[in-house]
Amino acid sequence: MSRENLRVMEDVRRVATARGRAQVGAFLVEGQRMLERALRANWAPRDVLVGEEHRREHPELEAVLERVAALGGRAHVAPDAALLALAEGRRSGLLAALLARLPTDAVFLVLVDVVEPGNVGALLRTALASNAAAAICVGQTDPFHSKAVRTSLGSLFKLPIARRASSDGLIDELRGRGIHSLATVARGGAALDRAIWPRGGLALMVGNEGQGLSERLRDAADGRVTIDLSQAADSFCVNAAAAVCLYEVQRRRRFELDFAG
Repeated sequence: MSRENLRVMEDVRRVATARGRAQVGAFLVEGQRMLERALRANWAPRDVLVGEEHRREHPELEAVLERVAALGGRAHVAPDAALLALAEGRRSGLLAALLARLPTDAVFLVLVDVVEPGNVGALLRTALASNAAAAICVGQTDPFHSKAVRTSLGSLFKLPIARRASSDGLIDELRGRGIHSLATVARGGAALDRAIWPRGGLALMVGNEGQGLSERLRDAADGRVTIDLSQAADSFCVNAAAAVCLYEVQRRRRFELDFAG
């Protein structure tokens, strides 16, 4: 077998434990039916192992593997005996896929130095209602302030929340995970309803109520968007802006509109 096949097989072995899944950044799906369900739900396999004889005996697998390739995944052919040994005899292991731990179209709401706890709670509620995969609370943003908890109306308990002490390295970390960043700015960004941004995972960043996002974050982001705004107003409130932007993301995903790539 090739060195690449051996590497993928080692990753499959490692993801049997929670520690291994965290290190590899993926989890295992076995069998054609489970893989097809994952694909229908927009989960993209990173690597797929398929038994050589199993593939010949099941020509319908070719359509599945083509779908995997279209999503950027790689198929690796290995001897059936090796895969059965890896799966401890389970025949479902003759088709084994490593999936990244989040759907490829996951959307994250990033709250950078949002200081008013009522706004934080409202943003968590908006993120949950908009089907965001998680909220990332950065700097002064405190999702556990008592007012934030009250205002979230229970959304706090249903939405995964990550905390970062600062925004340093945030954009690079997102890119390393295949997530594109989109900065919301009051003026000067691409018009929200006409902007084109990359397909795939997306982190929508909203900033401090008074200053918005720092210039450093705005410059580092993969794109900037602005909601059409009356000349009489300085900006939308942060929660209203997030709600409008997240709705636009949903609309585009629903109709597959205006994405690059």
